[in-house]
Amino acid sequence: MITSWLLAAVASSSAAHAAAPELLVVGMHVPGLTGAAADAAATRLTQALDATGKVDALAPAEVRGRLAGREDLILDSFALGPGRDALREGKILYDRAQPDQAIPVLEQATRQLAAGLATSTDVRDLHDALTLLGLANAGLGNEAAARQAFRRSVALNPSRQLDTVNYPPQIVSLYAEVRSQAAAESPATLTVRAPSGATLWVDGRQTPAGELTMVPGEHHVLVRGNDGTAAFEIVTLAAGEKRDLAPTLAARAIGRAAGDNAGRTRQTRDLYRSIGQYTDRDLVLVVGMNGTQVALQVYAPASGNFSKVLVSEANNDPLGALLDLVPAAVSFLTESGDIKSDRVSPQILPLDISSNAVLTSMLLEPVKSGDGKVATARTDRKGAPWYLWAGLGALAAGGGATAAILLTSDAGDAGDAGDAGTITFGPIP
Repeated sequence: MITSWLLAAVASSSAAHAAAPELLVVGMHVPGLTGAAADAAATRLTQALDATGKVDALAPAEVRGRLAGREDLILDSFALGPGRDALREGKILYDRAQPDQAIPVLEQATRQLAAGLATSTDVRDLHDALTLLGLANAGLGNEAAARQAFRRSVALNPSRQLDTVNYPPQIVSLYAEVRSQAAAESPATLTVRAPSGATLWVDGRQTPAGELTMVPGEHHVLVRGNDGTAAFEIVTLAAGEKRDLAPTLAARAIGRAAGDNAGRTRQTRDLYRSIGQYTDRDLVLVVGMNGTQVALQVYAPASGNFSKVLVSEANNDPLGALLDLVPAAVSFLTESGDIKSDRVSPQILPLDISSNAVLTSMLLEPVKSGDGKVATARTDRKGAPWYLWAGLGALAAGGGATAAILLTSDAGDAGDAGDAGTITFGPIP
């Protein structure tokens, strides 16, 4: 009898104290919101989420610890993910004996994978895409196009050879012929003048700066400074050409924002899928501005779903408008940490991936402890100071001014964020 009572009490206590779903806050995509203002806004949003009692919101400082050591994996997945998807699709079409349909998909894959080398140093997928593109063209009898694809692969790695186990003899022979022709051409010379302390990668291989002897063709040059700056260029060299390259290093960013909403939607999807892949299946908050509106949604890595988008006019108080969206956002979630089936949406926010200062710092500037290891300590975020986000009129209008932040020394409840206008559900203009 006592045992039954104890078991019932334990079960009741466990149910009452069941862990709330964890929701990761990784900053906001707001042009011009940087430094202390960006950190403070993320902290304020974390507090508001926690105050609902429906989720355990992890502030960026805690997310850093969760992602420690995985930053490069996330960046690599984001940079090469679209190209890898296209490569898989192209391979399926090729395996189904549809080379004519595979070719445009594989051409897209080579473009995306080459662009991804601005962040990643892994060229294996690009090699595979070029090789498969050559196979597809050869299968249609277009030997000139096949040679062109193989030639690009040879330029990436002149020592690479195809094996007879995975490739037909005629393809192995054609690739070897292209490789021999490339080796017989007059080599090109590329002199890279990198800043002191910078690291240089050419076609995915780390190499000392200075004069480099290259096989003629297309090459991918990535320079990273020791202060987090970087530069990337795709250089096409003719036989016997001599060229000097002095890259201008710019602040390293997660990526360059696409110029249209469709492109930005794809980038948002790819970025948050990459983050979710390495966050132990926790929910991730997606927040940003689109013109004069603030918007947010939730991404659930467990199911791969995005929630419906919540939108509000920013007016003169973007943070207040976002805070008003918080109760609706958490109502979209199940107790098990997923998105309710009737709150799932195919729409994804078209955000500027380069404008999230907190996330950029998190992925590109991992915090190190005194012994040189990545710091993973969990910080106490309860009772943090009240931050008031001010000076955002220019941002709400799409300006690029840096936001100002007003801090008070008193800790306490969030209080009333003010009238942020009408909350709306649905597509963003």
